Amino acid sequence: LKPFWLKNGWYHSGRWSSRQEAMVRSSTPVVATATAFCMLGGQSFVSTPSQGGLASAPRAAQAETPSLSANGALVSSLATAAVVGSAAHLSLARRSKVPRAAKAVAKKVEEEPQFDPSKEPGVTLPLMYWDPAGLSKVGDKEGFYNLRAAELKHGRIAMLAAFGIVMAHHGRFPGFEGVPSSLKAVLTPPGTYGFIAILGLAAALELTIFKQDPELEAGNFGDPAGIGQYYEEWRNRELNNCRFAMVSITGIFAAELNTGFDAWEQFTQPLGNLAVE
Repeated sequence: LKPFWLKNGWYHSGRWSSRQEAMVRSSTPVVATATAFCMLGGQSFVSTPSQGGLASAPRAAQAETPSLSANGALVSSLATAAVVGSAAHLSLARRSKVPRAAKAVAKKVEEEPQFDPSKEPGVTLPLMYWDPAGLSKVGDKEGFYNLRAAELKHGRIAMLAAFGIVMAHHGRFPGFEGVPSSLKAVLTPPGTYGFIAILGLAAALELTIFKQDPELEAGNFGDPAGIGQYYEEWRNRELNNCRFAMVSITGIFAAELNTGFDAWEQFTQPLGNLAVE
């Protein structure tokens, strides 16, 4: 005859599975408790001899009474020990669940690779991963997310600004005919009022339509035009254009402060015509 764990295929190649081991461990206190109650029940239902029988019984049977009492006391003690042992086993099993869960979480964290900013979009030729200030840290995904969102936001504004500051040389909105181009427009009414209105509109859009969703990539506000080109190559192109636009608008402002020419005049006026100081 084979034991039930061999007959039912519970045991293979001398190894227990984790599920089978858990089943055996969980059944241990149940079996112990059931055994204890059976032992106690057997003692409870032992028939008590009548008085007449006791009177007519031989003295040899009466001499065996102390040994039966001792056996009953031993069985009761074993049953009590089994109940206490099963309760202790259940208590220890419950306590062991917390360390096991903590170890499982720690193991999962160790297995997950650390966040590496050099593997993110934007690492392109010729500079590849370029962070001389060390702002992006390995493992700091949240910090990199904020920096990337700010980079895209400033880059998109810089692209609009660079395009608008060039086109302002060729036309004005109605009511702004007397406003100069480039930086002087901000300091000349009604250009100042228009600048304040643009800032208010940008703040309203950022708080409503263009509010960053933390579940999406930084700078991802959907695809309302349905272009369907949100993949790594186009993300790299956008980042490169954003960076170029930020450098471009900074250069336009610096050149205007030094030459007095707006963005368009900087391309059309030869540097030889500048007055020598």
